[in-house]
Order: sequence, then C-alpha cells, then structure tokens
Amino acid sequence: MDQTIFAQIAQLRILLHNMETDLGLSTLSRNEKDIFLAFCAVSDAGTCTTERVRAQPTLRDVSQPTFHRALKRLIEKGFIEKPDDLPHGSYRIKGQNVQNT
Repeated sequence: MDQTIFAQIAQLRILLHNMETDLGLSTLSRNEKDIFLAFCAVSDAGTCTTERVRAQPTLRDVSQPTFHRALKRLIEKGFIEKPDDLPHGSYRIKGQNVQNT
C-alpha cells in the first residue's frame, strides 16, 4: 500500500486541526464541530433547517438525540441561535463566530 497518501492525509489533519484552533473551534466536541460546519456548508445567509444539516454526509452516523444534544450545546456556547422569527426547526449561525476568508 502506498504510504504517501496516508502521509498527505496526516498533513491535512494537522492543517485542519490548526485551522480549527485558530478559529476557536478546538473547544468543541467532534459532533459539535461536524454539526456547526454542516450548518456553515448548507446555510443560506446564515440560516438553515436541521433537516438540511442532518442530510450532510459527515452527520449520517450521528443519532437524532446526539444531534439535538450537540445542537443545544452549540446554542449555549453561542455558535448557533434560534431566533423567534424563524420557523420551527430553523436556526441561524451567530455572526461573530463565522469568519469569512
């Protein structure tokens, strides 16, 4: 088996870890990171439904109860919010935690 591809994957993991640390995501659990990043990937103007988020490939193995517990923690930590003006199941990414590069 070609070890070069695994070395490249290892370098990508290190790069991703450093980026997560720089962006303040290192304090989040794996599920919290995956859910927050899925929100970022599929949101329209920072708003998205849990249905669209749960359809992401990185969340296929996350059970519904685990998803909702992690979402609750993301709300408590200030990464996601549930404004009253949004329909049921819709959430918004909190602006101060989203950095455009």
